[in-house]
Amino acid sequence: MFRKCTFIITAIFCCCVFSTYGQQQEEQLANQFTQNGEWEKAAELYEKLVNRTPNSIYYYDNLLNSYLQLKQESNAFKLVKKQSKKFPRVSIYLVDQAYIHQFFGNKLLASEKCNDFIKQLSRNEQAITDLSMALIKRGFLNEATQAYIKGRDLLGNDQLFCSDLASLYTDLGNRKLAIEEWIKLLSIDPTKMEEIQGLLQQLLQNNQDFEHCKSALLKQYKLYPDENTIQDMLIWFYVQKADYSAALTFTKRIDKKQGYEGRRTLELGLLAFSNHKYDDAIYIYNEVCNLGSASPFYYYAKQELLNARTQKLLSGNYTQADLVLVEREYINMLAKEGDDAKTRFNLASLQFNYLHNYQAAILNFSKAIQLATDRSFAATCKLELAAVYIVTGEVWESMLLYGQVDKDFIEDPLGQEAKYRSAKLSYFMGEFEWAKAQLDVLKTATTQLIANNAMELSLFIQENTIDSNQNALKLFARADLLAAQKDGNTAIHLLDSIERMFPKNVLLDDIYFKRGEIAEAMRNYESAFEQFEKVYTMNASDVLADQAIFKAAQLCDFKLMKTQKAMQLYELLIQQYAGSVYSNEARKRFRQLRGDQFLNQQEQTK
Repeated sequence: MFRKCTFIITAIFCCCVFSTYGQQQEEQLANQFTQNGEWEKAAELYEKLVNRTPNSIYYYDNLLNSYLQLKQESNAFKLVKKQSKKFPRVSIYLVDQAYIHQFFGNKLLASEKCNDFIKQLSRNEQAITDLSMALIKRGFLNEATQAYIKGRDLLGNDQLFCSDLASLYTDLGNRKLAIEEWIKLLSIDPTKMEEIQGLLQQLLQNNQDFEHCKSALLKQYKLYPDENTIQDMLIWFYVQKADYSAALTFTKRIDKKQGYEGRRTLELGLLAFSNHKYDDAIYIYNEVCNLGSASPFYYYAKQELLNARTQKLLSGNYTQADLVLVEREYINMLAKEGDDAKTRFNLASLQFNYLHNYQAAILNFSKAIQLATDRSFAATCKLELAAVYIVTGEVWESMLLYGQVDKDFIEDPLGQEAKYRSAKLSYFMGEFEWAKAQLDVLKTATTQLIANNAMELSLFIQENTIDSNQNALKLFARADLLAAQKDGNTAIHLLDSIERMFPKNVLLDDIYFKRGEIAEAMRNYESAFEQFEKVYTMNASDVLADQAIFKAAQLCDFKLMKTQKAMQLYELLIQQYAGSVYSNEARKRFRQLRGDQFLNQQEQTK
């Protein structure tokens, strides 16, 4: 008896296995027929598969498609009605009745059918969702939106289906309603704020869209005035529009309500500063300072206030007397508010880069290193101090500092920056083989900019040391060092002599580029633009072409105030040099100047 039972079970098992295997073979064959467009053969197999597994939407869809491709309207309707009778609650079978009408050109009847299904909707959220999804599947997008809206009415809740409706409105090109639905969703689910911000960026394409977004946000704010998420979203919105005054209004409210003591306001000021909105940053920092010295962010705000005023001065036209006044303000601040590393660093940077008071800069960078409590900041101070020593001719002091940072921050971007600067110093000194060996190590640096700079300088050395005559490169390296030492006029004279002595040398583009950099440092912006323009117009395939375009665009943008020309150059860089390390920054700035798209907060602060 036991053996007989075992035999029966085994036989049943084998039949199931063979049946499953046979069905898989039939499915693969049917799929192959479909791919080959052999619709009759495909239909024949899918008919068997549907009869065997009637609840399979996959088999059903493929059979229906086969009938439609064969123009067998009656078979298509028979299939749909048969399935609808077996599974009356499955919405796709209802909708496919309308779909068949539409497929065969009767759009009016298809629309009437869909409207009938919508009218018959019951107060069941799942049934409403199922019908809407079925309508979407068959391309009835307008009807799907009507189904969701009818569902809201039936259930008495206008906050249902926000994301579904927002996606539908987006597909239908109705950005206004899509924006409203996404913002409505924010009130329901605050955790989706970042996701919604990203989706809004794709929708906001012109001023009218911006106004719709503003109106929708303010509407939600009136409904939920105490909701922090809506206020955060309003701050985000106004920051994208660079309307820091409006953003400040809501930031101060959150600061006060949450007891942040000015932290959010300070962060807004830092954001304005990072986007070169110095007047806005100055005003915002003052608001933090006005909270009084009891605020934990008072001193930090004073530091940043002075820094913003300095950068505003340096971004425009200034005189030596203006710089001396700013220097005095830093010194007074140290005397009144106490000594600290960051203020010393900013003062030293001013003395080094603009006042050319190198001994004072050395003193203040050294003091900043002593005061620094953060290892990374101390290392940054060392890198800047090394740059001063290069200018004063104390190159071995520079080498020592670079070595210290490299050793302390192995495999860290700071250490890689130190290694790159050390390699460049070797290049300045004509030690080309050693410089190239160091640069080749940095080609795989974790920081893309360092890796690219290392690769460019390595290739530059390689291209110009192919033969034994390295005289031109030695002179160029010397001019490069003179430029680093702030002796621009002598550097330009040396570059001119290279062009005369070696008229057909491959260094010509590099000479133009270096002249441009020196002219820019000397504030001869028109001359700098002309030199950069020569690089990308005379040889568009040159390794420096993309960088030259970016520098020329930046000059037009921030120094020459030629906005249209800047936009043309940013667009040229984006289109012709998509792989450039400067393309992302160019794209961001191009959009800002065009003023018809939002940039997210993360992109703005990169």
